[in-house]
Amino acid sequence: MTIDGLGAGIQRRSTAEQAAEAVRQAILSVRLPPGTPLRETALAAELGVSRGTLREAARTLESEGLVRYQMNRGIVVADVTGPDVADIYAARISVELTAADALTEHRDPAIYRKLADLVDRIEHAFDQDDTATALDSDRLFHATLVTATGSPRLRRFHAQLQQEQRLALALAERSRRELGRTTDDHRRLLDALHGSPSEASAEITAHLRAGAAELGRLLDLLADHDESEKSRG
Repeated sequence: MTIDGLGAGIQRRSTAEQAAEAVRQAILSVRLPPGTPLRETALAAELGVSRGTLREAARTLESEGLVRYQMNRGIVVADVTGPDVADIYAARISVELTAADALTEHRDPAIYRKLADLVDRIEHAFDQDDTATALDSDRLFHATLVTATGSPRLRRFHAQLQQEQRLALALAERSRRELGRTTDDHRRLLDALHGSPSEASAEITAHLRAGAAELGRLLDLLADHDESEKSRG
């Protein structure tokens, strides 16, 4: 069967996805800092895409919490505040508690093996002072845990939460000492997931609340620093 124009539609979506990925990486590397306006005409020309394609890419990034539309400013790179972090982690706790209940009920050995491998990767990255790999393995650990729910919708929702969290992490780089605590926390978390449902739930909650508190603290320090720099200027 041949449907005229169907292939062209797929190609256009692919171009929008590539444009979204290019802007996404610029945001997550803080080459485009929070509050930066994304001038539609100039950015479309730089990416070599149409303005319509750029708008489609922007809608994708908006759904991920990376850009926002502001009155009289258009598309701007989103900021992440302490309250945003608290909200992201509260939602993550709800999803990951559901995942922990499912895992401790069904005891899927394949998921346990993947989680153990990811803890090893975090530990190895810590030994190599490789923050980027450690944080990526951290993200994959929690994403793997959520696969225990068997719910594609929860996985998509959780992935969106993690994307917003990545922006916060990019703004508040972790020190080597903090990375070490991440390693210890994940080993303890994995042990709890092998235990009873109540043990797993308690450790998930404590783990994510601690992460929210630390990330919120780092963002507050960053905000204070920026405010101090502005007052000097």
